[in-house]
Amino acid sequence: MAQLLALFLAGLALFFHGVSGIRTHLQGLTSRRLRRQLAAWSRRPLLAGTGGFLFGAVTQSSTAVAFILTSLVSGGLMSVAHALPIVAWANLGTVPLVFFASLNAHLAFLYLLGVAGLALAFDLGPSRLRPALSALFHVGLLFFGLQLMKEAFAPLPSQEGFRDLAAFIQGSALATFVAGALLRVLVQSSSAIAVIAIALAHGGLLSLDQAAMMMFGTGAGVGLSIFLLSSNLRGVPRQIALYQALINGVSGLVLCTLYYVEHYSGAPLVLSLSATLAPSPDSPVRLAYAFLFLQSTAVLAALVGSRPAAVWLARLCPPTDEQDLSRPRFISNEALADPDSALELADKEQVALLAQLPAQLDTLRQDAPAAVPPAVRHRAAQAIALEIQGFLREIVEQSPDAQASARLLALEQRHALVVSLTDTVHDFTAALARLRNPGAASAPLLESLLESLDTLLLTAIDAARLSDPEDLALLLRLTADRGDLMERLRRQLLASETTLDHARKSDLFYATSLFERAVWLLRQLGLAQQALAKPAAVTQT
Repeated sequence: MAQLLALFLAGLALFFHGVSGIRTHLQGLTSRRLRRQLAAWSRRPLLAGTGGFLFGAVTQSSTAVAFILTSLVSGGLMSVAHALPIVAWANLGTVPLVFFASLNAHLAFLYLLGVAGLALAFDLGPSRLRPALSALFHVGLLFFGLQLMKEAFAPLPSQEGFRDLAAFIQGSALATFVAGALLRVLVQSSSAIAVIAIALAHGGLLSLDQAAMMMFGTGAGVGLSIFLLSSNLRGVPRQIALYQALINGVSGLVLCTLYYVEHYSGAPLVLSLSATLAPSPDSPVRLAYAFLFLQSTAVLAALVGSRPAAVWLARLCPPTDEQDLSRPRFISNEALADPDSALELADKEQVALLAQLPAQLDTLRQDAPAAVPPAVRHRAAQAIALEIQGFLREIVEQSPDAQASARLLALEQRHALVVSLTDTVHDFTAALARLRNPGAASAPLLESLLESLDTLLLTAIDAARLSDPEDLALLLRLTADRGDLMERLRRQLLASETTLDHARKSDLFYATSLFERAVWLLRQLGLAQQALAKPAAVTQT
C-alpha cells in the first residue's frame, strides 16, 4: 500500500508540475503583439471567441487569460464588454487537455517527453522555439504523471478494505460535487481536477457519474475561489473576476441540477447524451464530454448575459484612479499602418506622460486639494511608458523610411529620458515628503527646490508640446551645469540643521542629489528635443 501511495504522490506531483510548466512557458509566447492582436479580434464576435479559445488552450487557465485581458482593458486597448466574451471562451479552451487525458495515448506522450526533453537538454533547435519545446516537455510530463496515477489505482480493487471505502464514497454524488468545488479552490485549475477525476474513475474509486459530478463541482468552485481571492481587487480586475465567477458558478449549478433531474426522473439529459456520444460504458471519454458540457454551459451563460453584465459590473466596480490614469490617450493599433501617423501619436503620448509629472509635486503642497497618491500616479506612468515602448518597437517592424527612422530613433532616446525622469521625480517627491517639517531651518530651501523643479518641468513640457525654440533655449539655460551651486546648497542645508542625526542628514543629501539628477535629465531632454526637431524640419522642407 505504501508503494501505491508513493506512486500516486509522484504522479500527482509530476502532473501539477506539468500543468504549471505548460502555463508558464506558453505564456512566454503571448507577446505584446499577440495581446494586441487579441484586442483587435475582440471587436468581432467570431474572432473574439477563437482568440479566447486559443488563449485558454495555451495557458490552461481561464484565470490567466482574465489577467491578460485585465491589462488590455486597463491600458485602453479593449472595453470590458469586448473582454468578457473572450474570458468565457477561454473556459472552453481548457477542454482539449481533458479529452487527451481520456484517450489511451501513453506511448505517444512518452515519445513527446523524451524527444522534447533531449532537445532542451542538448540545446537543439533555434532559441525562439525553446518556450514551445519547454511547453511540449511539460505536456509529456503531465501525461506521464497521469499514467503513474492510473498505475497506482490499478491494484487498489484487490486491496483489503478498498471495496468498503469505494462503497462508502459512491453513496453520495453530492459529496463529490462539494469535493470538486473545494479542490478547485485549492488547485486553481478546473481541467486539472477533471483529469484527476478521470484517474479516480479509472481506478474504481469513483463511478462515472460521481466523477462527472466532481467536474460539475469545479464550476461552483471557480465562483467560491474568485469570491475569496478577489476581495483585494478593485475596478476592472474585479469586474472580470466577478464575471468569471458568475458564469462558472451558473454552469456548475445548472449541470448539478440537470444531473439530479435526470437521476430521479429518468429524462435523458447530460449523462445520457455523454453515453450516446461515447457508447462504451466504462469509457473515460464520457467524462471528457461531461467536462465539455460544463464549459459550454459557461459560454452559453456568457453569450446570454454579457451585455447587461458589463453595465452591472461597471456600476458595481467602477475603474480606479490608477486604471483611468493608465490608459494611453493617443497611441492605437490602427495607427501602425502609417509609420508617420504612428510617430506623431507616440510623440503626443510622450508629451502627455511628461505633463503628468507636475501633479506628483502638487501632492507636497499644503494648499493643494486631495489628489491621487504619488505611488498610484507613478504606477500608472510606468504602465503607459511600457505601452509607448512597445508601440515604438512595433513601428520599427513597419520598415519606416529614412526620415521616419531618424525621428523614431530620436523618440526612443527621448522616451528613455522621460522614463528616468518619471522615476527620479517620484523618488524626489517621496524624499521631500519624508523631510517635510514646516518648523525646520531647512524648510525654505526644500520649498525652493520643489518650486524650482516644478518650474523646470513646466518649461520642459511647453518646449516639448509647442516645439517653441525660445522655450527650448530657456530650458537649456536654466538647466546649465551648476554643480558648484548645488554643492554650496548641500552645505547650507546641512549647516542649517545642526541637531539632525545621521539618517536625517543622509535623507537631505539624497533629496538634493535627486534634484540635481532631475535637472541633468531635463537638460538631456532639451537636447533630445533639439534632435527630434531636426527630422521634423527635414520632413517639412
